[in-house]
Amino acid sequence: MGLWIFLLIAFLIIGISSLVYFYKKILAAVKYFDKGASRLKKHLITTGLFILSLIPAFFSFVKWFIIFLHFTVFLLLCDLAKAVVRRINKGKSVSYPGWMKIAYKTGAVALLLTCAVYVYGRYNMYHIERTDYDVTIDKPFSQEYTAALIADLHYGISLNKEQLQHQADLIEEASPDFVILCGDIVDENTTLEGMKEAFAILGGIKSRYGNYYVYGNHDSGIFRSKPNFTVEQLEQTIENCGITVLKDESATINNEMLLIGRKDRQFGERKDIDELTKDADFTKLLLIADHQPNDYLKLDKAGCDMIVSGHTHGGQIFPFGVLGELSGANDMTYGYRKVGNLNAFVTSGIAGWGFDLRTQKHSEYVLIHIKSK
Repeated sequence: MGLWIFLLIAFLIIGISSLVYFYKKILAAVKYFDKGASRLKKHLITTGLFILSLIPAFFSFVKWFIIFLHFTVFLLLCDLAKAVVRRINKGKSVSYPGWMKIAYKTGAVALLLTCAVYVYGRYNMYHIERTDYDVTIDKPFSQEYTAALIADLHYGISLNKEQLQHQADLIEEASPDFVILCGDIVDENTTLEGMKEAFAILGGIKSRYGNYYVYGNHDSGIFRSKPNFTVEQLEQTIENCGITVLKDESATINNEMLLIGRKDRQFGERKDIDELTKDADFTKLLLIADHQPNDYLKLDKAGCDMIVSGHTHGGQIFPFGVLGELSGANDMTYGYRKVGNLNAFVTSGIAGWGFDLRTQKHSEYVLIHIKSK
């Protein structure tokens, strides 16, 4: 909780400072292009332009805020570049070509850079990659297993019915032995119809040993005062689509693997891993599905072989992934890591939350090829 309060305060400070800085940049531009105007007129024009720039925030605040912060950062970088040039010239005034002055004063360079980031972020969100991992476990199997991992769809943010169906078809073509839906498939903004649509498509992926689901922190819609569907409707829909829900419960796969699905850690009480594995057959592969990537050392100590997670989105917007790693909010933000004998995987997710932009990591579904040593 302390971390979230700190982040909230930090965002407020950054947001207010950015707005003040942005207002001053507009005022500087107005002064440059209308030198003869009165002080009152300059401020009126600046205020009008400033208000116009805020209008998009009423339609999609989070997306606007992300774009606004990028634009502000690029404006700051332009100011920094100008200051560096002035320092190199030992404080002497530098004569710039007219077009360069106009580009600087209007923020055209910052605007072009922001547009480039926006285009890249949109592409990164909608261009879904297939990511494959090979892992060898020192336990006997009768076959190689392929696990399909899907997380953080947040249905309704980017993919529509046809696009999701296309990705489901691609996953099915890979012939997965089982599918793990690792949380946040839907969220507080997904409609009841959308929720049913998403799970009908994902439940339709054919696999040899079944499709399994664990809750994320958004699925039940707790971040909305009036959710579009109840937890009971959600769970009933999932089960009606042939998907097995695991809430601190386990399922045996081909009598060679124990899949343990965790309750999401955000919702308070959940069983300790030692309690979940006390009667486990450790000759079988122990695979943990937990939405949030945490407790790696504890899982390794308990004798677990693998853990798959989502939640982080790989950061989604730079530099949040880096900050997540530094803050220790999660044990890992993206990729594969071995902790003792535990093989840990974190997917960046097949979509994203809040807005259809992604400047850190790509959208993906994951195929993990599990081999016996």
